[in-house]
Formats: sequence, structure tokens, C-alpha cells
Amino acid sequence: MDRKRTGRIKIIVISGPSGAGKTTLLKRIFLRRNIRSSFIKGISYTTRPRRRGEKDGRDYYFVDKKTFRSLIRKNFFLEYQKVLEDYYGTPKYFLNKGRLAGKDVVLCIDVKGGMYLKKNVKRDKIVTLFISAPTAEELSKRLRKRGDMAIVNKRIALAKKELQFVKVYDYLIINQNIKEALSLLEAVLVAERLRRDR
Repeated sequence: MDRKRTGRIKIIVISGPSGAGKTTLLKRIFLRRNIRSSFIKGISYTTRPRRRGEKDGRDYYFVDKKTFRSLIRKNFFLEYQKVLEDYYGTPKYFLNKGRLAGKDVVLCIDVKGGMYLKKNVKRDKIVTLFISAPTAEELSKRLRKRGDMAIVNKRIALAKKELQFVKVYDYLIINQNIKEALSLLEAVLVAERLRRDR
């Protein structure tokens, strides 16, 4: 896409409710060579149980709560949040990795984490992008396919709260069609990579 810029990177924050398709979109966008050549995907730590098909070190780093709290005390995280019953955190080392490689860093984090970084990172160094399902009904339908209804109902309630933050994000992608959503996501990443305010 362009030559490497060591030391000058942006953080691209991608947020949205569970069931919006963030994970699927990021997996597919990072299959594209032009994206991999200019961006690094940060991988979060979490204390939630691993879902079927997830792999440690690829989707998340799965740790217990004792280990997570130990990492908090060591100032390991760029940001961390408690979402429902579990913790999620972004390790700082992805920023260093991005700086050394001259690549921007893409972080898939919850709305609370996104708002924390938006407040604490210089305005010209962060871009925020919200991904949503086309309707609340579709989002509920996707979440109900995941099984445990007690957890699903909590996630639906959380999603309603998260959707209120759409207006403070820089971009919004409605994930109704995966192909179209991927094209839009790629367009945003490429445009932000080419901006001259770096």
C-alpha cells in the first residue's frame, strides 16, 4: 500500500455489540495482502471461556482472572475493561510492534475501551469505527444462536447501551452483507493510511 513509517502510527479502534460481525470482518480483512502489509491486528487478553473454533493467540489470549489481575498490576495493558462478568485488555506491546514495523495498529475492543482510548490518545493518532447489525432484531437473532440464554439476554441489554455511542465514533459500518461491509472496512483503512495528518 505504501512504504513503512517507523515510529509514526495510528490506532484504529473497531467496536460494536456482540453479534455485529466484528471478528468475522477482521479475520477476512487481514487475509488481504495490502492490509497485512500496512496494519497489525492487536489481540486482546480475556478471561471469558473460549468459544468453539477459537484459538488461543489467534482470536484472544485466554487467561484466568488471577492472571489478568496480575497483568493489570504490572501495567501490562494499554486499556482494559470489565464487560459483563469477564475482563478484556489490550496489551501495550502491539503499539511497539507497530512502531518498529511502521504499521498502524487495528484493535477490536468494546465501546468502553474505545471511549477510554479516544479520550487518552492524541486526536490525530486514533480513528474509531463502529460496526453494527442492520437492525436490533437482527442483532438479537444473531446473539440467540450462541446458546446460553442468560448470557445472551445480558449481551442484548449491553448492545442497546453500546449503540448509544455510535454518534461519537468517526465511522459507522452497517454489516448487512459481509462482502459490502468488507469493502467499506478496507476503504476506511486505506483512506486513513493515506491521510497526510500523520
